Amino acid sequence: MSQLPLLEIEKAECGTSDRHLVSVVIPPLENPFLYSYDPAAHPSLSVGSLVTVQFGKRTVAAFVLSVDSPAEFTAREEMAQRGVKIRPIIRTDSPCHAFAQEHLEFYQWIARYHAEPLSKILDLAVPAPAPRKPEPFFRALPAQPNARLGASQRAVIDALGGGSEWVPLASLRSACSASASTLRSLVSRGFIEERLGSDSPQVAPPDPASLSLRDSLTQQQRAAVDAAARHIDERSFAPFLLHGVTGSGKTEVYLELIVAALKQGRSALVVVPEIALTPQLIDRFEARLKQRVALLHSSLKQKDRWGHWEALLAGEVRVAIGARSGIFAPMRDLGLIVIDEEHDASFKQGEGIRYNARDLALVRAKLSSCPIILGSATPSLETFHNARCERYSYLRLSERFHSPPPPRFTLVDLNRTKPWEMPSRSISPQLLQGLTETLAAGEQAFILYNRRGFASYLQCSACEQVVGCPQCSVTLTYHRKNNSLLCHFCGFSTPPPVACSGCGAHDKPQPSENGHESIFSHRGAGTERVAEELAELLPQACIAKLDRDSVRSLEDYVRILSQVRSREVDILVGTQMIAKGHDLPDVTFVGVVDCDVGLHVPDFRAAERSFQLLTQASGRAGRRGGQGRIVLQTRVPSHPSLQQTIRDDYTAFADAELLLRESLEYPPFRRLLRIIIAAEDKGMAQQWAQRVASHTATACAGSSVHILGPAPAPLEKIRNHWRYHILCKAASAGALQAAMQRIKGMLPDNKSIRIIFDLDPQDML
Repeated sequence: MSQLPLLEIEKAECGTSDRHLVSVVIPPLENPFLYSYDPAAHPSLSVGSLVTVQFGKRTVAAFVLSVDSPAEFTAREEMAQRGVKIRPIIRTDSPCHAFAQEHLEFYQWIARYHAEPLSKILDLAVPAPAPRKPEPFFRALPAQPNARLGASQRAVIDALGGGSEWVPLASLRSACSASASTLRSLVSRGFIEERLGSDSPQVAPPDPASLSLRDSLTQQQRAAVDAAARHIDERSFAPFLLHGVTGSGKTEVYLELIVAALKQGRSALVVVPEIALTPQLIDRFEARLKQRVALLHSSLKQKDRWGHWEALLAGEVRVAIGARSGIFAPMRDLGLIVIDEEHDASFKQGEGIRYNARDLALVRAKLSSCPIILGSATPSLETFHNARCERYSYLRLSERFHSPPPPRFTLVDLNRTKPWEMPSRSISPQLLQGLTETLAAGEQAFILYNRRGFASYLQCSACEQVVGCPQCSVTLTYHRKNNSLLCHFCGFSTPPPVACSGCGAHDKPQPSENGHESIFSHRGAGTERVAEELAELLPQACIAKLDRDSVRSLEDYVRILSQVRSREVDILVGTQMIAKGHDLPDVTFVGVVDCDVGLHVPDFRAAERSFQLLTQASGRAGRRGGQGRIVLQTRVPSHPSLQQTIRDDYTAFADAELLLRESLEYPPFRRLLRIIIAAEDKGMAQQWAQRVASHTATACAGSSVHILGPAPAPLEKIRNHWRYHILCKAASAGALQAAMQRIKGMLPDNKSIRIIFDLDPQDML
């Protein structure tokens, strides 16, 4: 690792030369600062400690980066020559540790790669500290004959089971909704006993050797486990692509490898693309591993997130599951990293520091000398290409775990279906027939439409002008449930207009019982409209919706999926959220209302993402022995993405797409840097785009970097900002990193301009 940048010195009139020294970083300030400390007063001070320091006239929080290093003593000598003394730290905060040396090395690598200050990386990676209160535990005392208990009190006694084991309050409340007053009453009457978690006996985790279910694995699963487990034992870095068809048992491979890491006394980290996938995985992993699994994602409460973070840092918990930000987890002696659904675009951060958790995971595995598993039924072309070039080892699971017959596809060409033949605006006869037969068989169905709302947009019937967002260069989506127009980019919301801003045409008044006839026509459709159409066509079915409008929290997501699992829901209508990793045994039918959504957007990854979405959605059907049925509605039935989906031929799709990418010099054959310039004034945005392009040309002069642009971004206006972009191509990331650092050094500060550097962009809009 390279040395820290030169230390900035906080000038003060106090301090002694015989004190020990630390360098700290104070977010959001870029450079580290030098302070002194007394080892007797701060015996536990080390890299990653949280401390409070005097900075100017304020007291601020800081992270310790190094303790008593040669660089610090050199800096002290230079300060002594200048007559500058060093302030002491004020105190070591409690909780006092946020990360360890091994984690700091990883964070420093990220800072260098993205040309960002380390303080910003720490601000992104480390959650806000919160004191951890001891958790109450309860157990039942010997039963008292003829005791009179209320229903809620009896429920608590039953939940405790009458045994001698201590049960945490969270588990007790989950089992019987025990109120604080009920528990206090039972304690005071001597029916149960309470102890705080810090005083409670720690249950030792089981012997990892007893957790293996190797004999139940298929031959392909065992081969995958053996290949990766060798590197856990040898403590060596090795990247693997686990290419397994949907339902092939990739999770069982993950679990066996986690057991292998635990046998070596090491830890394991699993990162998934959706927060909503974490609860079901936590339950499955804890049941199988018979120990606590830490959970890390942005929707956790501050105290819960910090509690999981502390437990991992202390080594109390050795297995963690997290969404994108889980890659920063402070695992000790990391022995395995798993990136599930590695192809998913959700691993790429879309705001701030635009890191890709999948790519950072590869770096972290290398720094930790451990294997990493990239699992997917539809690998990203970058990952598949790396496996072909033998940069990654290739592991294949080609058969579904329960060996059902291949799913049966029906491709509906909407060009050949007359409007009067459609049972409804969005539902073809073939799709309705499939749903009817599925319900008659007592089975469940998923309906995918990757657009939210009731209508894609409103269009004036007189002049054909479309109602657009005033802050973005996109149309507003109509939501019938609350009669509103919504922008899914900036969140702008407004009631539908009664007059066209283009031609001035007004709604036509009607008799009082009918209100008025709108001048605007509903164009396109969305999940809300599809759900309404299905409710009219299949009134006996219970229909639920899963999209960003119906899911406001993780609890909403879990609740809806629980209703599907418990058979309260017959048909689940949703966006791409329904296609990600769900294992629901009674879902045998999947319908895709419009396969063409997203297929024609101006992004070189459009075909790849369509193939991945359709394949993943199709994989939800028939996961428990029966044959799945899939109906795909389209107006471009000959498109390769659709044809290869039907044939379940990933390799053929990848071959054709990689050939096209190579001819156009796109990833994986070139690395990309996208620079976005945005301003509220269009002229200023354009002027600065030219200025940044000039700096980019200067920074890349004499290098192999190829520059395209500037040009208006495909989404030219978002959140009232006009956007231009520049695309840089190079054979290596190093060339782009060097150019990015030089460009940043050339740009003057201007708060009216937003300049975003996106290395390895996943979104070209």
